[in-house]
Amino acid sequence: MKQNLVLMSLVALLLAGCSSVKILPELVANGRINAADNSQTITYNGIEMTVRVDDTGVNSYNLETVVMSFFISIRNTTDREISFSDESYLLVDESGKQYSVLTPERIREMLKKDSYYLVPYPYVGFYYLEDYEKVNAYNRFNSSLPYYYELYPQDIFTRALQASTVIPGMKAEGLTYFNIDPADHSHFKLLVFRKGASKSSPPDFSFPFKTVK
Repeated sequence: MKQNLVLMSLVALLLAGCSSVKILPELVANGRINAADNSQTITYNGIEMTVRVDDTGVNSYNLETVVMSFFISIRNTTDREISFSDESYLLVDESGKQYSVLTPERIREMLKKDSYYLVPYPYVGFYYLEDYEKVNAYNRFNSSLPYYYELYPQDIFTRALQASTVIPGMKAEGLTYFNIDPADHSHFKLLVFRKGASKSSPPDFSFPFKTVK
């Protein structure tokens, strides 16, 4: 049986995916920025929506590509139901290239099958001594890049924003995921459309961000 290793603090590893850049919201009409978490809240037609980049969403997973996660909170202050779906969210970079949402199912498919598990976030550490030795060997001899181990995949599902109807007076919140590396871009914006709305029409919400390197 493998020898258990005392939990080690690896928070820097968890945040390494976006550590080289700082992502800041850009103020828009009807918006207000919370400098404490770099989120922006916009109220429109009785819907209060808050968006921020979430550093801990999937950066610590053993993915072969960079995935950004956005925390989204939707509060319905109207007297009617409002609906959003996975197709409601669209990310656009400074060149006009658009990115659709990565569903939790798609991210699970992207996870490398031979990765080793970490203790679930926020308790970050190796289960086994062999895992710790392997990451040290990898970083020391083979690459200057961090070697990422996989967290429990169910976290991707439990933290994801559920595509559902928000009833009056209630709110829904969670993460959405996109396959984009913010370090490669100077600006991008998250566009949000009501369920069934045409993408050719103006979005209901637009959250612009800039990267500071």
